[in-house]
Amino acid sequence: MRCLTLLTMLLAPLGAVSAAVPTRTGSLYGLRPPTKVHDARSNIVTPPPCVAMHPAPNQQETHVRFNRFAYAFLVKRNLTESFEYISSTYINHDLLAGANGPDAALTFLSTIWDTVNFTNPRTAFKGNQGWLSYNASGVGAIVDRFRWEAGCIVEHWDTGEKFPKWARK
Repeated sequence: MRCLTLLTMLLAPLGAVSAAVPTRTGSLYGLRPPTKVHDARSNIVTPPPCVAMHPAPNQQETHVRFNRFAYAFLVKRNLTESFEYISSTYINHDLLAGANGPDAALTFLSTIWDTVNFTNPRTAFKGNQGWLSYNASGVGAIVDRFRWEAGCIVEHWDTGEKFPKWARK
């Protein structure tokens, strides 16, 4: 009996500490609902960054990798799969992403991913550059340009980009 009383006295302070931690079912959870970033990111698995290939793939092999990336991004709409092609040294010239690296881009995209629809997708590839052109609901026409190096996307632009004239049909 004394043991049970002693154990209760020792564990009581821990109960008070754990009660203050908000959980989904706890009363404090209602005071600070999760952000949209949290909800969206909880459904997306962050893949490991793309590892540079040695020897580097040729232009034709890189084009195949670009097509796989484009299909995962625009058709399957699978951020996890598409981000498997993005290097940890990824430079992002998109001002909305806020920073370089795949994590910043994934965080930004995950907040809007479930609410945006893509139409009229087109792709083009030449040298070490790939272009995606599409209409995004609520945004309009978007052209993304990606620079590839050693089989991975290392740089991205989307501000003021134009789909290449030679690729227009």
